[in-house]
Amino acid sequence: MGKKRDSAELARREQEEWQLGQDWARFLRGGGVPQALPLYGIVLEPGEVAYLQTSVHYARLYGGDGRYNSSGGLFFGSTGFVLGMMAANAAVNSSRKAAARRDMQLLWRDLQEVQLIATNYRLMTHLAQRGWLSFYYNSVQEFYPDPANWTVTFGFQQAEPLQLGGLATPTLSVLTAWSVLGADRWQNEPGIAPLLHAPPNPQVAPGAGQGQGQLEGGGQQNLPRIPGQD
Repeated sequence: MGKKRDSAELARREQEEWQLGQDWARFLRGGGVPQALPLYGIVLEPGEVAYLQTSVHYARLYGGDGRYNSSGGLFFGSTGFVLGMMAANAAVNSSRKAAARRDMQLLWRDLQEVQLIATNYRLMTHLAQRGWLSFYYNSVQEFYPDPANWTVTFGFQQAEPLQLGGLATPTLSVLTAWSVLGADRWQNEPGIAPLLHAPPNPQVAPGAGQGQGQLEGGGQQNLPRIPGQD
């Protein structure tokens, strides 16, 4: 029964977050502008405002450097002992070399849940071991929002690709498409189509009346409202 309840609760939350993403898509398509989200303790750049604060799943795409420590040494004893130790040493080095070769493959690494802030200039993610990292929209060369699969992926000029996922993905996909591609092009992004082509509902401000939405991992998503409706 517990697993069924958890599954039903996840499905309910996914439906709510998907609906919120649809609301954002309709709101921005209608010419709406997100209201600035107040932040405390985070110093933004002049002219920069925050639109979203939430928790997401974080991953980076890169390969290892292929380095490994070889095993060696001098062996003394009988001929059989020395030959046996040399064979064992060669097997160890071969195994380490194969592992290093596998590590060079491109893989999604550094998987963890992080806090994220989306502003009009950049995405900011907080990693426990590195603090706040910034990913500026003007450095994005590839952009693949995929809310249908709960991910959004970014390629950059001089940094490893970034993939974000989680329940906030529909909203994040719409806001970043609007920020990265601009108000005149974001609606043509194929990944956003499932959110834009949903049956129309009366347009309301995204999150109106919801206050703060609880997200996966216990994060909070602060939801702007249409200016003037407070």
